[in-house]
Amino acid sequence: MEYVIGIDGGGTKTLLKIADLEGHLLTQYEGGPSNINSMNRLRIASTIIEDISRGLSGINENLKNCRVLCIGTAGIDRPDDKRIVEDIIRDTGYDGETIITNDAVTALYGAVGSGEGIILISGTGSICYGRNLQGEVYRTGGWGHIIGDAGSGYYIGINALNAIMKSYDGREGGTLLTKMVLEYLKLKNPESLIEYVYRSGAGKKQIAGIAKVVDEAYKAGDKKAGEILKRASLELYSCCRTVIDRLGFKDVNVTICVSGSVITKNRYILGQFVSMIKKSYPKAKVSYPKNDAAWGAVQIALNSCRHL
Repeated sequence: MEYVIGIDGGGTKTLLKIADLEGHLLTQYEGGPSNINSMNRLRIASTIIEDISRGLSGINENLKNCRVLCIGTAGIDRPDDKRIVEDIIRDTGYDGETIITNDAVTALYGAVGSGEGIILISGTGSICYGRNLQGEVYRTGGWGHIIGDAGSGYYIGINALNAIMKSYDGREGGTLLTKMVLEYLKLKNPESLIEYVYRSGAGKKQIAGIAKVVDEAYKAGDKKAGEILKRASLELYSCCRTVIDRLGFKDVNVTICVSGSVITKNRYILGQFVSMIKKSYPKAKVSYPKNDAAWGAVQIALNSCRHL
């Protein structure tokens, strides 16, 4: 049986889906993260290879019957990055057509299909990507947790840690974040954060996890938590606004799909974002994706099959 593989490789998890050439889902498998900008090659290879192996075992198939494999993963933008992922896939023994692209591309395809629209992703990281009917595309953000990812879970988490230390210094007033974050991380005092951040091995995913504590502190009335969430909302709006303007969507009934745990689960951030979009772009519609990025990768693979 011939089939296609679609993979969504994110900073928190990697989701693989396999479909037959008629577009019917055969199986799926979820593994660990595979972000090329925050992980080494061996870990990425282990995740991708395991996902492919587990997925194929679920349908009792082998790679020789795969027509096209499409993978969208965070941090894939430069030719050198794509080459690394291509080499990983080739190491599995697969020698068929491979499509490697940024996960925002597959996410937008899953969200709106091949038509125009915008996808705003805010989870562990963040990115905004859009496409108009002329085929023009534009992207903002997604530059990694050190120089980008504004409004993401990592952005919120690192700002919370910064606020705790400023409070500890006496440069700013007290905040519930100190007690709540320390309890969440099972640490004794603010100085323990030095060990946690710099020497414990805590990475992007762990710091991004602090975002949910910030939301809890905000709901408990903490002013500093509210300021952090408001800044995150403004950052996400700024990313989306630029894409809207660059692609000529200012007075168009464009669909903006939101995805990722921060923008979809944090009611304050989502509410602020929707409010700002509606005020500036009354014709725009904010909604959730029709399908996920892994299925978007499947659709890209199927389209490629039709043109082979």
